[in-house]
Amino acid sequence: MTSNISTILAVLAFIFSCGAVLLVFMLRQRFNDFFNVGKGEGLEGILAEQGKKARDMAEDLKRLRNDVARIDIMAETSIQKVGMVRFNPFDDTGGDQSFAVSLLDSVDNGIVVSSLHSREGTRVYAKQIIKGESRNHLTEEEREAIRRAIARE
Repeated sequence: MTSNISTILAVLAFIFSCGAVLLVFMLRQRFNDFFNVGKGEGLEGILAEQGKKARDMAEDLKRLRNDVARIDIMAETSIQKVGMVRFNPFDDTGGDQSFAVSLLDSVDNGIVVSSLHSREGTRVYAKQIIKGESRNHLTEEEREAIRRAIARE
């Protein structure tokens, strides 16, 4: 009877060990599938690729920040404010064919351009503007064009 019990226990132990071997094989297969072992791209490769992408994105962000800083500097000196006045300086011409246009940057530097239209022709004048003022004499219309530009009207 003892030998029967021993035989039964041996058979049961053999069945359990086969089950354990099968379980280990299945877990190993799941492990290999999870880490893509043998397919050319394992978890290590995926992590390395993600690390490279993160570094590339950091470089792109740095480049974008430099571009924005450069654009900000350029924007300060570009035309940002425009003011215009149309008027009729002479009684013998019809309509408001004459004008004054002020083109200024962020700190009110730029030019004011005036065009005076008469029956004999049209004359154009340009004057430098520094901080909203000019060293040249400004007409009332030129001053108004500058005021409108500064006020962004």
